[in-house]
Amino acid sequence: MDLVYDEEDYSSDEAFDTLLMKPKRLEWMLSELRGFEKPDIKLEQYETSPELAIAIVDCIDRLVGLDGQFVADLGCGCGMLMSAVALAHEPAAVLGFDIDKCALSICKENLEDLEVDDRCDLVRTDVLSIPESFRSSFDVVVMNPPFGTKSNAGMDLSFVKAGLAILRPGGSLFSLHKSSTRDHILKTANKWENADVGKMCGTIAVESSRHLQVS
Repeated sequence: MDLVYDEEDYSSDEAFDTLLMKPKRLEWMLSELRGFEKPDIKLEQYETSPELAIAIVDCIDRLVGLDGQFVADLGCGCGMLMSAVALAHEPAAVLGFDIDKCALSICKENLEDLEVDDRCDLVRTDVLSIPESFRSSFDVVVMNPPFGTKSNAGMDLSFVKAGLAILRPGGSLFSLHKSSTRDHILKTANKWENADVGKMCGTIAVESSRHLQVS
């Protein structure tokens, strides 16, 4: 499975015709969100740009649809990806998971400011030890995980495995990764049981049966 979107696919507003609002307004609203006050180097905290969040969310919607879906954002941080999902589409619910109390506090404020907190919720937990009650619960899992380039070697794949655990059969996982590690991740994930792995927009995607997609 090889799903690729070229840059020209996103050169006009027509490319985002599935969004609930114009991409420029969406980008402006997301640009107003608060970010990390003091990024934790050990957690490899970095922010997803509004432009990237919008492009990825639109790409996901075109592939599997987000309206009416139960969506999880692993390592949600201050909420850029989950905010883009909740603002641009009509998911049944979006749950953000993160271990950082300060980041979740900022995320909560961001969701309230955007007035999407009625369909979003936050869970403070170690993403690698998500409670069993969430297993096989989500239609779509998105993440911009730690790249594992500091003292956390392999953390990117650990996040993907955690995402697959909470993905329902037939669901899809979308994860952002460095281009230099993409081939390794695809090769490794293809060995996992019940994982149909594809590649899109420089993103890796996994389908569950489970389905994974990597960016």
